[in-house]
Amino acid sequence: MSLANILLACLGGSSNAGPQAPYLSAQEASQLPLDAFVQRSLECAPSALQQSHDFVDIFQGHLQRGSSSAQVALLVGESLERMGSAGASKATVDWACQLLVLASQGKSGGGAEGYRPPQAAGGSYAQVAGSGNGAWETPKQQQQPQQRQQSGSDVYIKSLFFPSEESFGELVNFLDSAKTSLDICVFNITDNDLARAIGNAKKRGVNVRIITDDEQLKCQGNDVERLGEQYGIPFKTDNDPKKFMHSKFAIIDRRAVWSGSYNWTVGARRSNNESAIVTNDSRTAQAFSAEFERLWSQF
Repeated sequence: MSLANILLACLGGSSNAGPQAPYLSAQEASQLPLDAFVQRSLECAPSALQQSHDFVDIFQGHLQRGSSSAQVALLVGESLERMGSAGASKATVDWACQLLVLASQGKSGGGAEGYRPPQAAGGSYAQVAGSGNGAWETPKQQQQPQQRQQSGSDVYIKSLFFPSEESFGELVNFLDSAKTSLDICVFNITDNDLARAIGNAKKRGVNVRIITDDEQLKCQGNDVERLGEQYGIPFKTDNDPKKFMHSKFAIIDRRAVWSGSYNWTVGARRSNNESAIVTNDSRTAQAFSAEFERLWSQF
């Protein structure tokens, strides 16, 4: 017997649909503290299940801020008791089970947690990646000092391929390491883990800007407008229905670049064959920064 059936049996609920539950939007749910989120999402369980990706992200955000599984279990139990057996629809019980399972697993595992940039006192990812890390490749040829301010041993470049959670972790790690600026130019952003990392950068004082495609901005699940509304992150689009803004790159601190075919979507992360490189080559960083500024002024 499943956990959902056990809870239904204990609560005396029915799998048949009862009175229509009130609607709760993901935007409203994201503004609620944990206790209100648990209670309201259970009362509006069909809404939570219909928007499960967003609701799971909101709940995992509470877990990452330190909410314990015991606290969640207590809140779920109190909410179900308050609702009574008449409110224990299958949707309510299914959502309660999801909350309990997620809480027992702890923080989200596959996103930003667990990935950290190379460590160096006061350094950013652009400054220290590659130093003492055997996974990074450095150019074999030495550059002339007048051609480049960096020596060959200071320059790193790494190739990444998808689908791969390890490669995805490198991207999250890259975003998490921004200290002063983060300029993003992408076709689309629908991966909530990436949106969370971008929002976190803004919250820690990083100057974030986004350029994206105008048609993709209106696609279901696009996070760019939400990032603007929730965090005040400015964004621009190409505003041209006859062509795509199809570049896919990001620059942190004007000193390191991520670029490649990789779209910032769950499909690209988990299904597509994609590739990307990350480098701190100064001429490359300067060129991409100049291109971003050109597009930002143009749009």
